[in-house]
Amino acid sequence: MSQETRKPRTLSMFIGSNSSIPGVSNECSFQPATLSLKIGLTIAYVIIFFIGFFGNAMIIFLVNHYPELKTTFNILIVNMAASDILDVITAIPLSLTYLYESVRWFPGGFGVFLCKSLPFLAYTSIGSSILTLTVMTYDRYHAVVRTMRRPLAFRLIVTAIVSTWVIPAVVFASELYKYKLYHESGQVICAPRWVDDLLASHEITKYEMIIRFVLFYLIPLLVMTVLYSKIVLRMWKRRAPGEHIDKNRQRIEMQNRKVIIMLITVVTIFALCWLPVQATHFLLTFNLNICLSTSLTLTLFVVSHAYPAINPCLYLIFNENFRGAFRHQLRKSQRSKRLSVTVSNGTHKSGSHAVGATECHRLLALDRYKTRESVV
Repeated sequence: MSQETRKPRTLSMFIGSNSSIPGVSNECSFQPATLSLKIGLTIAYVIIFFIGFFGNAMIIFLVNHYPELKTTFNILIVNMAASDILDVITAIPLSLTYLYESVRWFPGGFGVFLCKSLPFLAYTSIGSSILTLTVMTYDRYHAVVRTMRRPLAFRLIVTAIVSTWVIPAVVFASELYKYKLYHESGQVICAPRWVDDLLASHEITKYEMIIRFVLFYLIPLLVMTVLYSKIVLRMWKRRAPGEHIDKNRQRIEMQNRKVIIMLITVVTIFALCWLPVQATHFLLTFNLNICLSTSLTLTLFVVSHAYPAINPCLYLIFNENFRGAFRHQLRKSQRSKRLSVTVSNGTHKSGSHAVGATECHRLLALDRYKTRESVV
């Protein structure tokens, strides 16, 4: 296989399509990334990885550590954070591997395992993320529009969370089948192929891409657009001039308004991050001969993978409870460092070890007592 033939397949492997198939016309060619582009994209991916991993891990820790944050809605946020963590630990290493190694892969059983599992987990995490956003939207719709009905039961929320993982896992289980190791030109490569006939495999990929686009992008965004339209309309009608609203109801509506603004922002960023990549998928899969440069194409994928790193930042910006818990955790960490230094210094003085330990326990007990007051 010549180098010219392999390059388009490198990009098609990167996006999960077959853009260079014998018998299928395609005038575009994917040139290798320059060294400066590789360095820039690597720096961006590393930043996204650390913010996405530790930021979402912090969100999960705060909800688990502070009882005041253990609400049904925040449990959905935890599920969202878990899917974002899975995304960064699978999709980003996969992207960096393709950036430097093209489709070359590891031989043996471990290579087969990674070739099949990494794309499957990456796609499943993205599907879980968009479905969780849809469930969160319905939860707010239920709270704002259907105020006379009972809140969503915890059991129903748990069922919805399980569904956000089961549905994409079933849909994307095809990744476990079609990704295989091939020996070509003396190299082991990992590539998606439905059948041995490349033209037939390409035709199947077209239908597969349409189904996935409809199920995990178009329909969820349409549903969320309709629900948010009804939410905004209901909240606008409640603000009738001259209407008296008691303080408790005013406080609840203010909280709902902040949550709605946060969710609309999250959904909008999701749509904007993934729309260019979705367009690129269709351009290459359906061979529309609208050619994009290598740097632009690879940058679009970086933008799409930046989404998991943006989410925890939005939670802290829009959610006062998360900000309060985060500030308290920082103060607690700083206080613990000062206490460890104090106790360590006290051990070098006669009789001061017991005093230092007692003071440490007293301050830690006081810290636990103030936890409820620190998280508003």
